[in-house]
Amino acid sequence: MKIKFTLVLAVAAICFFNLAARADDDAERAALRLIRTNYMEAVNSGDLSKLKNDLSSDVTGVMVTGEAVKGYNDLVNYWKGVQNLIGPGGSYHVTVNADKTDLFGDVAVSRGTTDETIRLPNGKELNFSASWTSVCHKENGVWKIFRVEATLDPINNIFVSYQRQKTKLIYGIGGLVIGVILISLVQFLRCRLKQ
Repeated sequence: MKIKFTLVLAVAAICFFNLAARADDDAERAALRLIRTNYMEAVNSGDLSKLKNDLSSDVTGVMVTGEAVKGYNDLVNYWKGVQNLIGPGGSYHVTVNADKTDLFGDVAVSRGTTDETIRLPNGKELNFSASWTSVCHKENGVWKIFRVEATLDPINNIFVSYQRQKTKLIYGIGGLVIGVILISLVQFLRCRLKQ
């Protein structure tokens, strides 16, 4: 009887500690999801100050364009550059999808994808997806983004396609202009030879 009671107590203790660990894990994941939400709100509103408190003072990253950033000010300058490329009246929208987050004590490694839309001032939309990885670290009991990297397929992406379309258009117009000039020149020379 005493052995059964001890066994029941041991199983109950294991279940209790398992539930407590799961509750802690759920709280950690909720805090990390809040950082993701803050990131989306900051980017979508164009107000990166909404993300500032979630960044480690040592934050570094490689953005989807391949540009490296270090610290909050670099991040702000990067987004100003993106807005300048988009142009006045354009907009940028991102949805961050998390696939998995692994917790290692005070370090969290997350990965996922983004669904991103750039609306150019002329109304044209550029939709693309990127893959990302982030490392968060607990600083004074609070999760902070320590490192983030995003990648875009360097060959098959909307920006390469858009540039190809522009290049085709430029060469097409250039070919048309050269063709018209050559035809006009041939016609002119024919008329001169007949005289």
